[in-house]
Amino acid sequence: MNNQTAQTWACIGVTLIVVHLLVLFSIRPYGYDYSAMIRLSSDTATDTVAPEYIQKGMVVFDRGGGYDGQAYYYVAMDPFLTIGHYKDGYRQQRVVYPLAARLAAFNDVRLLPYSLYCVNLIALAVGVYFFILLLRRFSLSPFWSLFYGLAPPSIMTIQYDLPSALCLALIIAAVYFYLEDNLPLTAVLFALAFLTREDTVVVFAPLFVWEAHSRRSLKRAGLLAASLLPFFLWQEYIFRTLGTLPTAESSTVISFVPFSGIYGHLKTFAGAGAKDALKGAINIFIFVWLMALLVLMGWRLVKTRHPFYYVTLAYALLAVITVPSQWNNFNGLLRIFYGVFPFLVLSYGVERSVPIRYAGYFIGVLTALTIVRVLFVSPVYSFVLWQ
Repeated sequence: MNNQTAQTWACIGVTLIVVHLLVLFSIRPYGYDYSAMIRLSSDTATDTVAPEYIQKGMVVFDRGGGYDGQAYYYVAMDPFLTIGHYKDGYRQQRVVYPLAARLAAFNDVRLLPYSLYCVNLIALAVGVYFFILLLRRFSLSPFWSLFYGLAPPSIMTIQYDLPSALCLALIIAAVYFYLEDNLPLTAVLFALAFLTREDTVVVFAPLFVWEAHSRRSLKRAGLLAASLLPFFLWQEYIFRTLGTLPTAESSTVISFVPFSGIYGHLKTFAGAGAKDALKGAINIFIFVWLMALLVLMGWRLVKTRHPFYYVTLAYALLAVITVPSQWNNFNGLLRIFYGVFPFLVLSYGVERSVPIRYAGYFIGVLTALTIVRVLFVSPVYSFVLWQ
């Protein structure tokens, strides 16, 4: 085994070990029960509850504690809406992750608490592997992959059984094969990514524009655009089944008034206690970092056109139009900008810009904050074991 291969496996190993240990710590108060990661809730006032899908012995939070992972568990119980106890088109459109978990469980729903977790761990490992292959193209050390593998969204999406880890792994693999000039496989991977999270468009759109502009080939552009077809067909299926268009709800996280989101968040500081003020200040700090990336990418694009600069710029621009409710949630906020972490590192590889390098180092600060949050800040909620 050569040194480069050893470093690759070391990075993947460190990533998985650290994430796994943090996950174990987060479910320790619930008897290390993996169903606690799903964050099932019995509170119908705050969450959509499908008791028909909750299995005996599962951890269920009765006052607070419910989170988005329960939606993907419900979808895994009925991926194609044939039973119909859970009817949320917004979550149903993200079918690949729960479907992959169902397949990994060998269609045994009793194994879903474990397969939801395992699919995410495997996705993260695969994502880190392809990311290291991309780093090699720019002669960057594999250890730069830790800024992606241990980025806050990598930790939090796995901790709560969410689809972001799988989505970004598919995107990174798609970008790798795009640079390898394997457009058919790129299109397949992007198609799967769109069916995992629709915000794949933040990466896809800049690459599609780059492809159309740089190659000027209608055939290549058409092949890449074909990756959208399964997404639209699935949207049409959900619409016919549920009578709602999922993409309409997806657009609610976007404001067409620039900076209204962060402005609305700032207004919540009035009368806030010290703890809430500190949480808000951290989110504002993240906004400032994203605005710095906006300036940095704009500055580099004046000199050099590169698709990684465009993608990082797109994520920074997303911060300008993100609604106030997203800025109030550290967990959900950073998952929206998950893609900025690997593409910022890749942007550094393009020209070795010193300001971009230090902007990349800031990821380490956010990771440290996330670890502190998991170990010392995250509350323990009351729960019951479902009977």
